[in-house]
Amino acid sequence: MMVLLTKQVEQICKRLAPHGWRDLLLIHGVDITAPDLQGELSKELKIDRTIKGFEDFSIEGNRGIEPGYPARSLLYHALASPNVNLGLNGLPLSVFPTLAELDVVENYVYGIKPPCLSELHQRAGGDLAIVVFSTEYRPSPETVHRKHADVCFSRTGVARVGTKEPLYNPETRGFLPFFEGDDFAFRVLPARYSAYLAVQKKGDSGNFGPMSIAEVAEEDKDRMFWVPIHKIFTGSECLKDDKGNPLKLTLELKATLVNEKIRRIHQVLNDKEYVGERTYDTGWKEPDIHEPPFYFTEGIAAWSGNPDFGPHVLVPDVHPALIEKAEYNNKLLTFIVPESSDLEEGTISGLDIRPFSSSLQFRFYKEQQSLEETKNVIFGRPVPEYVHVRHELLDNGSPQNLNNMTVEEMIKKVRRGGYQAIHYKDYTGDGWIEAVCPEITDIQYYPAYSMVTAPDFFPNCDQRELMEWYEKEVNETIKIYVWENKDDLPYTLSDIRYPVNIKLTNEGSSVFSLNDDTTTAIVSTLYEQIPDETTLRVPFTTRHSYLPDAASGVFAPGWDVSYDLSKEGQEFIAGYGLGSPFPEDAKLCAALSTFWPAVAPDAARTFETTYPTVCPLTDEELGIVEGLPWDGVPGPILDQTKGEVEYNRLSHADYVENALNNKFTLSLTGKIDVTEYKQRLLTMAYVYKALGLAPSPNPENSLNRQKSEWRVLSFQVVAGHNEELKRAQLQTRTEFAGNIYRFDVYKSGDAITQSNSKKIRLTIKERVILFVSGPNILLRYVTCEDEVWTYKNGNE
Repeated sequence: MMVLLTKQVEQICKRLAPHGWRDLLLIHGVDITAPDLQGELSKELKIDRTIKGFEDFSIEGNRGIEPGYPARSLLYHALASPNVNLGLNGLPLSVFPTLAELDVVENYVYGIKPPCLSELHQRAGGDLAIVVFSTEYRPSPETVHRKHADVCFSRTGVARVGTKEPLYNPETRGFLPFFEGDDFAFRVLPARYSAYLAVQKKGDSGNFGPMSIAEVAEEDKDRMFWVPIHKIFTGSECLKDDKGNPLKLTLELKATLVNEKIRRIHQVLNDKEYVGERTYDTGWKEPDIHEPPFYFTEGIAAWSGNPDFGPHVLVPDVHPALIEKAEYNNKLLTFIVPESSDLEEGTISGLDIRPFSSSLQFRFYKEQQSLEETKNVIFGRPVPEYVHVRHELLDNGSPQNLNNMTVEEMIKKVRRGGYQAIHYKDYTGDGWIEAVCPEITDIQYYPAYSMVTAPDFFPNCDQRELMEWYEKEVNETIKIYVWENKDDLPYTLSDIRYPVNIKLTNEGSSVFSLNDDTTTAIVSTLYEQIPDETTLRVPFTTRHSYLPDAASGVFAPGWDVSYDLSKEGQEFIAGYGLGSPFPEDAKLCAALSTFWPAVAPDAARTFETTYPTVCPLTDEELGIVEGLPWDGVPGPILDQTKGEVEYNRLSHADYVENALNNKFTLSLTGKIDVTEYKQRLLTMAYVYKALGLAPSPNPENSLNRQKSEWRVLSFQVVAGHNEELKRAQLQTRTEFAGNIYRFDVYKSGDAITQSNSKKIRLTIKERVILFVSGPNILLRYVTCEDEVWTYKNGNE
């Protein structure tokens, strides 16, 4: 027999009360040990919002439990807010609610006065449906309306792969990726889902939202969003019938995740729609390519069995490494690498195949007509855009690593194709979460979109928070030095208004519709009266978020999602266009620097490429000095005597091999918070401006191109006494305060090929040392005979 919610909440309160929670809540007038707890939680209170953690509790909230409104329920806020972590004595609380207990209290909010469906219909003002959301309770700065702490809802959840079991940190009310004692381990990061009765409404930024940047918000007024009204949960305390009798509900959430990246390679190369009259023999066709590991649903993620997590927490499966060699019929799975296209890229319609760096790149072009011209344009990503092909399986069964060749030999072999390359599988995927509740009939059901994607190397830096700061707070004179092209800004997934994967099918029918482009949006609940705003500032959270504003949107290459186009040319989000395996995308995202996504590690300075650095990693974070390179590839080394810099070649940096051998780490990047990340972005922009770079109307002299002429040789946080900085300040009669960074940048000359094909050297043509603190810059040219320092202000 199911224990009533009141009894469960009493047990939770009884467990927490002796550990500072009774005293903390008593200051607001509620006693969680009262004999009549339901009555105690229902009475009006006088909330003290000066108490730490309660500053952003809803102004409208004045009860322990406000039926139907978690954000207006003091007990729920106290237990669920990551900012409530100190007792009344100012000392840290040592015992916190479990995720399962938070779910019980949340159910109690909706179940203390269960409504009937007709009441909900009246409140909604429209047709109701059962919709699955991923949900998260957040402090006010991270909510849709920014007025008070609130529950945020999205029909998209983002979980992340890893090599260790999940860790729930009760103090932050969230999951963390770190594994103490192992710098090279990644904990899997789950996502939590719930089912709600919801109504469709046009976007309303003053009410439920959605959360979005200004440009998107204007268009959202004409879009339809599913908005949650009432949570659905198992038991007889959720809903009543129209006669006032309890309805006994049985809710089940079913998860289906799919990885079909390997299948797509073989499927597309044998599809006339993509290759026309060309023929390719990859070694595999139907029906084999519909079997694992070409296409698989197992081993990606499953519902947690941990009783402390409660129901409906989707946990990625743990694997020994982030990727592994693919096997089929107990043998290594290989494919015959197709011959590359000979023509200039974009000159033919259909599938274009060619090396990019050392990956094999697939792009699909289609002829498009306009008033000015007819040309071939990239038409979606029906196949992984980048595929690893550098590990050849020879006829004698032994592997050959193409990295042992020179770059010219390697590219020539990849271009020629015809050899057996080993396939690698990762356990990323996308799919859906559907609700089943047999007792509620004659109503539509809408699933959530579920993603299991690559690790996040900056778990304390959310994409949304960064982009909002960039849009609203960064000085216009410096913005362009960070990201030059406004049309290509790295917005979050929650700002993308594309339908989600229409290729996902359930019993032959599409799970998602092309007509629904708001699945990745984030909304709040529907408020009958617009809430007031709390005035006191509270900190942001430091935990993994599984909502899509902490994920990157669509670009090329991609980190979290890719996209494809329908036959009619409508874009939709899909996971199968991402690299096979995912480190192929990670390598190119990082090498492109923090151009995409905004919070990807910036490896532009690690390699000899001409991509400019946007947000620099320190010498320690790149492994140049004592430290841990995040990707297992140490950064450049200066040869002072020869005036040369030695790099690992991008073409020979094998992220797949590093992932196989667990060389990736977030040990150092995971310590960078969003404040530090913002400062690094700005500081790098000030450096470029101080070097004399300026916007130009000439595309041949774009800022991006000018920035690419300067390479960051060294980047360090100045800590403690520094003689060089002291001399620079004395000479310029300045004194820096706050965070200070030291840059060593240079313009390169000739490239010097090494006997070791994996290395390359660049000569130094011009070199500058800079100290930067906010917009204040001290710089000197190393080529000068004397140590002459100059002061510059980056805002001038």
